Amino acid sequence: MDLKSLVLVFFGGGIGSSIRYIVTKYSSKNLITFPIGTSVSNLVGCFIIGLLIAFYDRNSIAKKDIFLFISIGICGGLTTFSTFMLDIYYMFKNENFQNILTYFSINIILGFFFICLGFFIFK
Repeated sequence: MDLKSLVLVFFGGGIGSSIRYIVTKYSSKNLITFPIGTSVSNLVGCFIIGLLIAFYDRNSIAKKDIFLFISIGICGGLTTFSTFMLDIYYMFKNENFQNILTYFSINIILGFFFICLGFFIFK
């Protein structure tokens, strides 16, 4: 690991985390009980990663600086499994079992779909 790679991931992560914060804050003002901001962030991140990996594979481009910055940095900061699990914990604690299933399905099933969609677009 070199310093340049670490700096790229660091700044990309800051950008991704900031975007996630904005999306979450905006959606919490407009939607009442469902944590849609985390879902949107996760799905967008999955889609971007799918697009990026397919683009690099299709064009036989070495995964270097831009790849680190976008996939590990921005998408790593944008998507967040820990927040996803915390949201599920609070729904469980509040006995909101119907939302747990919906929320889990949206993030896991649609997340996988968006990775495939991003990959498919460049194939």
